[in-house]
Amino acid sequence: MSWMNLVWLAGGLGIGFVGGWWAKRSSKVASSTPDRTLELAYQSALELAQFKAGFLARTSHELRSPLSGLIGSQQLVLGDLCESPEEEREFIEQANLSALKLVKLLDEVIHVSKVEYGTSPLDFQSVSVSDVFDNVFSLTHLLAENRNLRFQIVLPEPDLDVFVDRKTLEQILVSLISSAIATMQEGTLKLSAHIESEFAVIELEDQRPIEVWREAIDLLKTEAPKDLDPPSLGFRLLMNQTLVEVMNGRLELGKLNETVTQLRCVLPRNAVQS
Repeated sequence: MSWMNLVWLAGGLGIGFVGGWWAKRSSKVASSTPDRTLELAYQSALELAQFKAGFLARTSHELRSPLSGLIGSQQLVLGDLCESPEEEREFIEQANLSALKLVKLLDEVIHVSKVEYGTSPLDFQSVSVSDVFDNVFSLTHLLAENRNLRFQIVLPEPDLDVFVDRKTLEQILVSLISSAIATMQEGTLKLSAHIESEFAVIELEDQRPIEVWREAIDLLKTEAPKDLDPPSLGFRLLMNQTLVEVMNGRLELGKLNETVTQLRCVLPRNAVQS
Protein backbone atom coordinates (compact mmCIF):
# COMPACT_ATOMS: atom_id res chain seq x y z
CA MET A 1 0.00 0.00 0.00
CA SER A 2 1.47 3.34 -1.02
CA TRP A 3 1.78 6.27 1.36
CA MET A 4 -1.00 8.12 -0.49
CA ASN A 5 -3.40 5.25 0.21
CA LEU A 6 -2.42 5.37 3.88
CA VAL A 7 -3.16 9.09 4.00
CA TRP A 8 -6.59 8.62 2.41
CA LEU A 9 -7.36 5.72 4.78
CA ALA A 10 -6.40 7.76 7.85
CA GLY A 11 -8.39 10.71 6.60
CA GLY A 12 -11.47 8.57 6.02
CA LEU A 13 -11.23 7.02 9.47
CA GLY A 14 -10.87 10.48 11.03
CA ILE A 15 -13.87 11.87 9.18
CA GLY A 16 -15.94 8.82 10.09
CA PHE A 17 -15.00 9.11 13.79
CA VAL A 18 -15.77 12.82 13.97
CA GLY A 19 -19.00 12.41 12.00
CA GLY A 20 -20.15 9.59 14.25
CA TRP A 21 -19.34 11.59 17.41
CA TRP A 22 -21.20 14.67 16.11
CA ALA A 23 -24.23 12.62 15.04
CA LYS A 24 -24.37 10.99 18.48
CA ARG A 25 -24.06 14.37 20.22
CA SER A 26 -26.77 15.96 18.02
CA SER A 27 -29.04 13.02 18.74
CA LYS A 28 -28.63 13.55 22.49
CA VAL A 29 -29.36 17.26 22.20
CA ALA A 30 -32.41 16.64 20.00
CA SER A 31 -33.72 13.99 22.35
CA SER A 32 -33.20 16.19 25.41
CA THR A 33 -35.13 19.13 23.92
CA PRO A 34 -38.49 17.31 23.80
CA ASP A 35 -37.82 16.00 27.32
CA ARG A 36 -37.24 19.55 28.57
CA THR A 37 -40.37 20.76 26.77
CA LEU A 38 -42.42 17.99 28.34
CA GLU A 39 -40.95 18.79 31.74
CA LEU A 40 -41.89 22.47 31.46
CA ALA A 41 -45.38 21.57 30.25
CA TYR A 42 -45.78 19.18 33.18
CA GLN A 43 -44.67 21.83 35.69
CA SER A 44 -47.09 24.38 34.20
CA ALA A 45 -49.95 21.89 34.33
CA LEU A 46 -49.04 21.00 37.92
CA GLU A 47 -49.00 24.65 39.02
CA LEU A 48 -52.36 25.24 37.31
CA ALA A 49 -53.82 22.16 39.00
CA GLN A 50 -52.54 23.33 42.38
CA PHE A 51 -54.07 26.79 41.84
CA LYS A 52 -57.43 25.30 40.84
CA ALA A 53 -57.26 22.90 43.80
CA GLY A 54 -56.62 25.84 46.12
CA PHE A 55 -59.54 27.72 44.58
CA LEU A 56 -61.89 24.75 44.96
CA ALA A 57 -60.68 24.06 48.49
CA ARG A 58 -61.15 27.69 49.41
CA THR A 59 -64.64 27.64 47.91
CA SER A 60 -65.66 24.68 50.05
CA HIS A 61 -64.23 26.41 53.11
CA GLU A 62 -66.09 29.63 52.39
CA LEU A 63 -69.38 27.81 51.80
CA ARG A 64 -69.00 25.83 55.00
CA SER A 65 -69.05 28.90 57.26
CA PRO A 66 -72.57 30.23 56.47
CA LEU A 67 -73.86 26.69 55.97
CA SER A 68 -72.69 25.69 59.46
CA GLY A 69 -74.37 28.78 60.92
CA LEU A 70 -77.60 27.89 59.13
CA ILE A 71 -77.59 24.29 60.34
CA GLY A 72 -76.60 25.23 63.89
CA SER A 73 -79.44 27.73 64.30
CA GLN A 74 -81.99 25.29 62.90
CA GLN A 75 -80.81 22.50 65.20
CA LEU A 76 -81.34 24.71 68.24
CA VAL A 77 -84.92 25.44 67.16
CA LEU A 78 -85.73 21.86 66.14
CA GLY A 79 -84.24 20.52 69.38
CA ASP A 80 -86.55 22.70 71.50
CA LEU A 81 -83.52 24.29 73.15
CA CYS A 82 -84.90 27.83 73.02
CA GLU A 83 -86.03 29.28 76.34
CA SER A 84 -88.65 31.59 74.84
CA PRO A 85 -90.43 32.38 71.57
CA GLU A 86 -88.26 35.49 71.31
CA GLU A 87 -85.06 33.43 71.47
CA GLU A 88 -86.48 31.00 68.92
CA ARG A 89 -87.23 33.87 66.56
CA GLU A 90 -83.68 35.19 67.06
CA PHE A 91 -82.20 31.85 65.98
CA ILE A 92 -84.53 31.73 62.97
CA GLU A 93 -83.33 35.20 61.96
CA GLN A 94 -79.71 34.06 62.31
CA ALA A 95 -80.44 31.05 60.11
CA ASN A 96 -82.05 33.30 57.50
CA LEU A 97 -79.03 35.64 57.55
CA SER A 98 -76.67 32.69 57.04
CA ALA A 99 -78.79 31.48 54.13
CA LEU A 100 -78.66 34.91 52.47
CA LYS A 101 -74.85 35.01 52.86
CA LEU A 102 -74.63 31.56 51.31
CA VAL A 103 -76.76 32.57 48.32
CA LYS A 104 -74.71 35.74 47.82
CA LEU A 105 -71.47 33.77 47.87
CA LEU A 106 -72.82 31.20 45.42
CA ASP A 107 -73.93 33.99 43.09
CA GLU A 108 -70.40 35.45 43.09
CA VAL A 109 -68.77 32.08 42.40
CA ILE A 110 -71.25 31.29 39.60
CA HIS A 111 -70.71 34.74 38.05
CA VAL A 112 -66.93 34.31 38.00
CA SER A 113 -67.27 30.81 36.54
CA LYS A 114 -69.59 32.01 33.76
CA VAL A 115 -67.23 34.86 32.87
CA GLU A 116 -64.21 32.55 32.87
CA TYR A 117 -65.84 30.00 30.56
CA GLY A 118 -67.41 32.57 28.24
CA THR A 119 -71.08 31.86 28.98
CA SER A 120 -71.38 35.40 30.35
CA PRO A 121 -69.38 37.45 27.81
CA LEU A 122 -67.80 40.75 28.79
CA ASP A 123 -68.33 44.04 26.99
CA PHE A 124 -64.79 45.09 26.05
CA GLN A 125 -64.31 48.75 25.22
CA SER A 126 -61.89 51.61 25.75
CA VAL A 127 -62.52 52.94 29.26
CA SER A 128 -61.16 56.06 30.95
CA VAL A 129 -59.30 55.18 34.15
CA SER A 130 -60.15 58.60 35.63
CA ASP A 131 -63.87 57.95 35.16
CA VAL A 132 -63.54 54.53 36.77
CA PHE A 133 -61.69 56.05 39.74
CA ASP A 134 -64.42 58.65 40.22
CA ASN A 135 -67.14 56.01 40.35
CA VAL A 136 -65.14 53.66 42.60
CA PHE A 137 -64.42 56.52 45.03
CA SER A 138 -68.11 57.41 45.26
CA LEU A 139 -68.91 53.79 46.15
CA THR A 140 -66.20 53.28 48.78
CA HIS A 141 -65.16 56.55 50.43
CA LEU A 142 -67.91 56.35 53.09
CA LEU A 143 -66.64 52.92 54.14
CA ALA A 144 -63.22 54.44 54.78
CA GLU A 145 -64.67 57.45 56.62
CA ASN A 146 -66.72 55.19 58.90
CA ARG A 147 -63.49 53.51 60.04
CA ASN A 148 -61.53 56.76 60.27
CA LEU A 149 -59.25 55.79 57.39
CA ARG A 150 -57.81 58.23 54.88
CA PHE A 151 -58.61 57.36 51.25
CA GLN A 152 -56.44 59.13 48.67
CA ILE A 153 -56.95 58.90 44.91
CA VAL A 154 -54.27 60.15 42.54
CA LEU A 155 -56.06 60.88 39.28
CA PRO A 156 -54.09 59.72 36.22
CA GLU A 157 -53.71 61.55 32.94
CA PRO A 158 -57.11 62.17 31.29
CA ASP A 159 -56.11 60.19 28.20
CA LEU A 160 -55.14 57.04 30.12
CA ASP A 161 -57.55 54.38 28.89
CA VAL A 162 -57.75 50.61 29.31
CA PHE A 163 -59.45 48.06 27.07
CA VAL A 164 -61.68 46.18 29.54
CA ASP A 165 -65.23 45.58 30.65
CA ARG A 166 -65.95 48.70 32.72
CA LYS A 167 -68.48 47.11 35.07
CA THR A 168 -66.13 44.22 35.87
CA LEU A 169 -63.15 46.51 36.47
CA GLU A 170 -65.15 48.68 38.86
CA GLN A 171 -66.41 45.55 40.62
CA ILE A 172 -62.83 44.32 41.09
CA LEU A 173 -61.57 47.64 42.46
CA VAL A 174 -64.52 48.03 44.83
CA SER A 175 -63.95 44.49 46.09
CA LEU A 176 -60.22 45.04 46.68
CA ILE A 177 -60.78 48.39 48.42
CA SER A 178 -63.59 47.02 50.59
CA SER A 179 -61.41 44.11 51.69
CA ALA A 180 -58.58 46.50 52.52
CA ILE A 181 -60.87 48.71 54.61
CA ALA A 182 -62.30 45.70 56.46
CA THR A 183 -58.84 44.47 57.52
CA MET A 184 -57.22 47.84 58.35
CA GLN A 185 -57.14 49.28 61.85
CA GLU A 186 -55.62 52.62 60.86
CA GLY A 187 -53.65 54.31 58.11
CA THR A 188 -54.15 55.39 54.51
CA LEU A 189 -55.34 53.84 51.26
CA LYS A 190 -53.95 55.17 48.02
CA LEU A 191 -55.29 54.41 44.54
CA SER A 192 -53.22 55.48 41.54
CA ALA A 193 -52.46 54.54 37.93
CA HIS A 194 -49.62 55.01 35.48
CA ILE A 195 -48.27 53.71 32.16
CA GLU A 196 -45.69 50.96 32.28
CA SER A 197 -44.25 49.35 29.13
CA GLU A 198 -47.29 50.36 27.09
CA PHE A 199 -49.65 48.85 29.66
CA ALA A 200 -51.76 50.59 32.28
CA VAL A 201 -50.93 49.71 35.89
CA ILE A 202 -53.49 50.44 38.62
CA GLU A 203 -51.96 50.30 42.09
CA LEU A 204 -53.70 50.08 45.46
CA GLU A 205 -51.47 50.77 48.46
CA ASP A 206 -52.66 50.42 52.03
CA GLN A 207 -51.36 49.82 55.53
CA ARG A 208 -52.62 46.37 56.42
CA PRO A 209 -50.76 44.07 58.80
CA ILE A 210 -48.65 41.60 56.87
CA GLU A 211 -50.20 38.59 58.61
CA VAL A 212 -53.48 39.04 56.75
CA TRP A 213 -51.76 37.89 53.53
CA ARG A 214 -51.31 34.17 53.03
CA GLU A 215 -51.49 31.79 50.11
CA ALA A 216 -55.01 30.54 49.37
CA ILE A 217 -54.20 27.02 50.51
CA ASP A 218 -52.64 28.32 53.75
CA LEU A 219 -55.83 30.22 54.56
CA LEU A 220 -57.55 26.86 55.02
CA LYS A 221 -55.53 26.35 58.20
CA THR A 222 -56.69 29.58 59.85
CA GLU A 223 -59.93 31.31 60.65
CA ALA A 224 -60.94 34.39 58.68
CA PRO A 225 -60.97 37.70 60.60
CA LYS A 226 -64.05 37.93 62.79
CA ASP A 227 -65.08 41.32 61.41
CA LEU A 228 -64.84 40.19 57.79
CA ASP A 229 -67.89 38.47 56.32
CA PRO A 230 -67.40 35.77 53.66
CA PRO A 231 -65.93 35.76 51.13
CA SER A 232 -62.66 36.30 52.98
CA LEU A 233 -59.59 38.19 51.85
CA GLY A 234 -57.80 35.30 50.17
CA PHE A 235 -60.91 34.10 48.40
CA ARG A 236 -61.73 37.58 47.07
CA LEU A 237 -58.18 37.84 45.74
CA LEU A 238 -58.51 34.53 43.91
CA MET A 239 -61.84 35.50 42.33
CA ASN A 240 -60.56 38.93 41.31
CA GLN A 241 -57.41 37.39 39.81
CA THR A 242 -59.62 35.18 37.66
CA LEU A 243 -61.66 38.14 36.41
CA VAL A 244 -58.55 40.21 35.63
CA GLU A 245 -57.02 37.32 33.67
CA VAL A 246 -60.21 37.02 31.60
CA MET A 247 -59.67 40.69 30.66
CA ASN A 248 -56.15 39.76 29.48
CA GLY A 249 -54.44 41.34 32.48
CA ARG A 250 -52.94 40.20 35.73
CA LEU A 251 -53.43 40.97 39.40
CA GLU A 252 -50.38 40.62 41.61
CA LEU A 253 -48.91 41.57 44.93
CA GLY A 254 -46.31 44.33 44.66
CA LYS A 255 -44.56 45.64 47.76
CA LEU A 256 -45.32 43.60 50.83
CA ASN A 257 -43.69 44.49 54.14
CA GLU A 258 -44.57 45.34 57.71
CA THR A 259 -46.09 48.73 56.85
CA VAL A 260 -47.27 48.72 53.22
CA THR A 261 -49.26 46.35 51.02
CA GLN A 262 -49.43 47.05 47.29
CA LEU A 263 -51.73 45.37 44.78
CA ARG A 264 -50.94 45.85 41.09
CA CYS A 265 -53.53 45.43 38.36
CA VAL A 266 -51.85 45.37 34.94
CA LEU A 267 -54.27 45.88 32.04
CA PRO A 268 -54.03 46.31 28.23
CA ARG A 269 -54.52 49.82 26.90
CA ASN A 270 -55.99 48.82 23.55
CA ALA A 271 -57.52 45.91 21.65
CA VAL A 272 -54.22 44.99 19.96
CA GLN A 273 -52.47 44.38 23.29
CA SER A 274 -55.53 42.54 24.56
